[in-house]
Amino acid sequence: WYQRRVRKQWYQRRVREDEVDITTRQEKSGGEHSKLHQIVKQQLAPKCREIIGQYIQFLQTTHGKQVVLPTKGAGQGINTVSTKTKPDSVNSIKKQMDAAVISKSGPKKTENVTLQRTEFSLKDTFKCRREELFQCFVNPDRMKAYLRGEADVDPRESGKFSLLAGAITGTYLEIQPEDKIQQHWRFKDWPAEMFSSVTLTFKDTGSSTELTLHQTGVPQYSLEQIKQGWTRYYFQPIKMTFGYGSGSL
Repeated sequence: WYQRRVRKQWYQRRVREDEVDITTRQEKSGGEHSKLHQIVKQQLAPKCREIIGQYIQFLQTTHGKQVVLPTKGAGQGINTVSTKTKPDSVNSIKKQMDAAVISKSGPKKTENVTLQRTEFSLKDTFKCRREELFQCFVNPDRMKAYLRGEADVDPRESGKFSLLAGAITGTYLEIQPEDKIQQHWRFKDWPAEMFSSVTLTFKDTGSSTELTLHQTGVPQYSLEQIKQGWTRYYFQPIKMTFGYGSGSL
C-alpha cells in the first residue's frame, strides 16, 4: 500500500521550473561579453529550465514503472529511469532546446543588442620636433622600442599594421608626412569586421609638438578602455622611451 501511494504521488507531482537549477558563467571580461551573459541569464536560461522541466515530467510519465521507489523505513531512495525513450517525444523536446539556444556565429550574438558607437578626441604635448613624433607612428623600429614588442608595420597608404601581438590591427588610409595620419583601426575584442577611424594630426608649437587624436566609430562599451590604451601604450611610453616628456628642443 505504501509503495502504491508513493508511486501515485510521484506520478501526480509536477516539476516546478524553480526546481531545475541552471548556472551560467561569464568566461571573458568586457562590456560585450557582459551583455551577452545577461541575455543568456534572462532569456536562454529560463527557456531551458522550462523545457528541462517538461522533459523530466515526460520521463516520470513514461518510465514511472521502472522507478526504484523507497520502501517503508528505508529513508530516501534513489530514483532511476530506463534510458529507453520514445523517439518522437524526445525529438520534440530536442527541437525546443535547439530553438532556444543562441547561435554560435559571431554576428548573430549581438542581433538583439543595440551596439552604440561613439567618438572621442585626445590631445597631448611632446617635447620634440614634429618630424620626430611623426616617426613614432610610422617607423617600425621606433614603434618596437616604445611598444616593447613586435610591430608589423607597412607605413604607406593602404599598408597594413599589427601591433601588441595582434591586439591592434588596421590599415593606413592617408599619410601626410609630418602633418597627418589617418587609419582604419580595430581592437581584437570588437565584433568581427568592426573598424574605427583614427586621425592623428601634428602641430609645431615652436617649443614642442602638439598631437591631436580623433577616433570615431568606437563601441560605447569600449570607450574608456580605448582612451586609456592610447595614453598607456602610446603617449606615455613615447615620452619615457625617447625623453619627449620634459626638457627643451
